[in-house]
Amino acid sequence: MTAVAIDHVAEGRLQQLGLSADLLVRALLRADAEAKMTTGLEPPTAEGTTRYGKTVRYVREELVPLGWKPDNAKNFCRTIHPSGSFSIVTSSGDEFTGVHVPGMKPSTKYPKGDLTALAVKQNADQGVLDLGDAYALRALDPADLENVWFLLQRVTDETIYAELSLPTSIEKGVIVDWEERILLPQVSRQDPPLTMAIEEPPSDDGDAYNVEVALR
Repeated sequence: MTAVAIDHVAEGRLQQLGLSADLLVRALLRADAEAKMTTGLEPPTAEGTTRYGKTVRYVREELVPLGWKPDNAKNFCRTIHPSGSFSIVTSSGDEFTGVHVPGMKPSTKYPKGDLTALAVKQNADQGVLDLGDAYALRALDPADLENVWFLLQRVTDETIYAELSLPTSIEKGVIVDWEERILLPQVSRQDPPLTMAIEEPPSDDGDAYNVEVALR
């Protein structure tokens, strides 16, 4: 059964992982700002690829100063906790991402590659994982794939829905089950209204400037 943490319970769980909702939301909003800059003159995938890449970057900019380490082995872009006991990757999710609907669970929006499948299997088994000959020559220990958490996000015109979740089941490349879900606050994508201070003109009292002009 999937454990779902919401509101103050979610914040407490994030703190146990050395994280906070504010930290992750900042990264999501910074990535969103850059994704908004893409236009119809770019390839159709530009917004999604920009959002993915910038989310990875800004999560790392928040966490690396706290001792976390980036790792891009085999293009599986993890950000690793200082203890080395778990890591975070990012992904887009389906319509159940970031919300708690009883009886429903989110899935990744698109199929994932072999390393993701291996990581999910390792999360589920928590044991020795044989990566096979294809990975025999690379610098990736099977233990590195334990406890890989996914920062899932779903973006609508108005809102970013997100969660940090630990997967345990994958079918045809799509993650479909989770051991634990930590829901983040829903984030508005609307730019805050601009506020400008309006300066009043100088009064006619004694505080006004008087300029004397002498004719020569």
